[in-house]
Amino acid sequence: MKKPFLFRLSMFILSFSLSMLLGNPVYLLAKASDKIEYLYPANKGKVFDETVDEFYEALRDLKYPVHQELYKRYKVRSTEQQRNLDTILFKEMPDASVNIREKLLFKEVEKLNYITFDGNILRPYPDIDINYHQNVSPDRQVYFFYSFKDTEKEFKGRYAIYDAETKETVAGGYTYMPKLNLTRNIYDKER
Repeated sequence: MKKPFLFRLSMFILSFSLSMLLGNPVYLLAKASDKIEYLYPANKGKVFDETVDEFYEALRDLKYPVHQELYKRYKVRSTEQQRNLDTILFKEMPDASVNIREKLLFKEVEKLNYITFDGNILRPYPDIDINYHQNVSPDRQVYFFYSFKDTEKEFKGRYAIYDAETKETVAGGYTYMPKLNLTRNIYDKER
């Protein structure tokens, strides 16, 4: 009685081992696609007449239906959530140290990160890594808007990336970072 059980067990282990070694035949039939399908495919060669400043003005005037829909959705929300509207429909900060408006390829956005020191570590902002935005081709034309204020006490920043063809928001965000004051010497007060 023990011998048939051991024989079946050894056959099961052998067949399981072979299937793991050879792989699943269903997966072997599927071919890997060399071409990546992006939600926003490359449009590097297309020419868009609209300048980045014209697009910014159209964005602020809600010229495009996609921006009108966003505005309507945010206006019915609470006042706290409406504060994010300036980030969603990008608006430059009035007291900003730097305002950037550029039309470029999506892969070039990473080069525009600003490095700030919060008193503890160096931080990039916006920390955009195109590898995390896999629905946008690196060769896609985008409008990049960036506004920030960097002082000794704080860093405030706001950015938005819009697709140049569809006018839709690809990425965006806002940050506020208080800075630690490590340069103050407590012995200076005693003197």
